[in-house]
Amino acid sequence: MKFFSFQRARKQFFLSLHLLLLLLFLCCLKSEAQIGISVSGGWNTTLPVFSVTEAGNDFNSTYLSAPNEVLIDVFKVSGSNSPFNWRVDVRKSDIDWGVGLQLSARRSGNGFAPNGSSFISGGTAFILLTHADQAFFNGRRDWYDIPIQFQLTGVSVLVPAKTHSTMVVYTVTEL
Repeated sequence: MKFFSFQRARKQFFLSLHLLLLLLFLCCLKSEAQIGISVSGGWNTTLPVFSVTEAGNDFNSTYLSAPNEVLIDVFKVSGSNSPFNWRVDVRKSDIDWGVGLQLSARRSGNGFAPNGSSFISGGTAFILLTHADQAFFNGRRDWYDIPIQFQLTGVSVLVPAKTHSTMVVYTVTEL
């Protein structure tokens, strides 16, 4: 004959509750290491209308944005002030993009870092944006107002005159 033990059931309940709380605590510890990225700005430009009067003449095929068209902040969301390393990846997601148009991006400056022992590197040469994530630049600790510049190439009389749009996606990863 089996007897139900209230004390035994109560101990198992508390043990389960403690394990659940421990798991929740560990999940919270993991989230302490999270970092964030904030992006402000965007390039919205209208290209000048040219009248091509002679065969062989074409539009200027390369256009540059302002050097600080976009500003990026990379920061620790919460947790300790211990140093952390990160990498920003970049890709584009076309909305209505013309065949032959190519968009490139580069980091045109450093921005600023409020903490010592910080660094930022890479991304100072234009890289052609594709639909796949690619390493853009990396750094250590919080960085703010990292300036990004864009370059548009492939503008031609063969590209339809209409609004072309794409979205640039930045992803930060803690290393």
